[in-house]
Amino acid sequence: MAQSDLPLLNVFEVELEGVHRHLVCFLDVVLAGAVGIEAQSVVGQFEPGETGDFDPETFELNPGFVEIFVQYMNEVTATTPEIVQDASELTSAWLYLLDPRFPGDDGQEPTASDVLGCFAVDDSGQVVPGSFQYNRDHLWFDPVHGVSGVLADRAFYDWLHPLPPRREPEGT
Repeated sequence: MAQSDLPLLNVFEVELEGVHRHLVCFLDVVLAGAVGIEAQSVVGQFEPGETGDFDPETFELNPGFVEIFVQYMNEVTATTPEIVQDASELTSAWLYLLDPRFPGDDGQEPTASDVLGCFAVDDSGQVVPGSFQYNRDHLWFDPVHGVSGVLADRAFYDWLHPLPPRREPEGT
């Protein structure tokens, strides 16, 4: 299995200060084993249910993960062709983004838990740099629509976990 085929979202049980914690991480197991678990990779933590499974009711979002997500949205997503196009159709408004998991094809209106956040758009139809605001009502683990599509986004994962440059073998 190639490393790119590994699940991007994993649960790790770790002991911190004598307490067992269950962490949901945007981190594949190979990278976790190689470099450890960086705080920015931890989506949040939870208390397992009676059967030991993930219990979304006990999930606590890591504010550090939200900060890194906002940084990604401002540095990368704000300049994607789709966002630039959508912004060009607005003036002096907010451009709201839905979680990729939201089906949107059955006429169903999104709820607050489906909205990732928004970018400010200026009076010329351009995204205001650094304007992304995360929606605190967004659910990373929605009981109806499931896991956030952001947590399957390879581009976000690769941005968060950049590979070091490859060294050429000596003598070539």
